[in-house]
Parts: sequence; C-alpha cells; structure tokens
Amino acid sequence: MFFKLIRGVLVTLVLTCCGCQKSQSDAGSVSSELGRQPKGGAAASTVMVYYFHRTARCFTCLSIENNVAKVIKSNFSQHVADSRLVWMPFNLDDPGGEEFQKEFDITYNTLVVAKTADADHVEFEKLDKVWQLQGDPDGFSEYVTNGINKFLNDR
Repeated sequence: MFFKLIRGVLVTLVLTCCGCQKSQSDAGSVSSELGRQPKGGAAASTVMVYYFHRTARCFTCLSIENNVAKVIKSNFSQHVADSRLVWMPFNLDDPGGEEFQKEFDITYNTLVVAKTADADHVEFEKLDKVWQLQGDPDGFSEYVTNGINKFLNDR
C-alpha cells in the first residue's frame, strides 16, 4: 500500500512537472519538452518509458538518455500529447528509487518500458540492448521504437 502511494505521488509529480532530471548534456532540454503533462490529464492506461540512472553519470549514460528522448520526440510526439506515453528519466538515488529498483529488478542504468493501468505497472520490459546499440544510431532508434510500440499496440 505504501509503495502504491509513493508511486502514485511520483507519477503525479512527473505528469505535472517537467518529468526529467536536467543533465550536463542537451538531454535535459529534449526530455523536459516530452515530460510535461498534456492538457486533459493522463489516460487510465499509459505506457511509461523510464530511464533509471544514478546521480553520478558518464557520457554514455547521458547520451543514451538524450537519444531515447530524441526517438520519443521523433516517433511518439502524438502519443505523448494524447497522454498515452510518458517519458520519465528517474534518478534512483532520489526518494522512491529503492522501490523502483525492487519492482523492476534493476541494479544499473536501465531503460524500462512499462504499461500502467490506474497508476499500477501491469507489465514491463527492460531494453538492455541500448548500451550495445549506442554507437549505431539507426539500430538504437529501431530497437527503442520497436520496444515502445510493443506496449502501445497492446502486445
């Protein structure tokens, strides 16, 4: 029950705030454009795209976040506007980080796509190959796009 309350508060904060952590790269500017709540509120069923990271970040970590944000902006802007998709970079060192680590079984910087129903995650997938595909922009974009589409198209 406590975890649901924290998750609900975090999702609400994300939907009403910028939805991102500012970084030293331009990832923050792209992410903040995507993280704002569209007019009309969030849909009952939403696809959440989380990029979990730590406070201390390397160039590759920042680059992955930026590239995911670009893929979402390029391929899913209408889904973001319709509240069907929410992009949420999240610092695991912030409050609620331990709960996310347990729920998604993550120990390092990870991209997770999750389907929610009434603010509960009902299914999710970790897109771990973003690290391997970082040097292949087309492969990276295709992998992330396909991973998100699986959840938008109700698998």
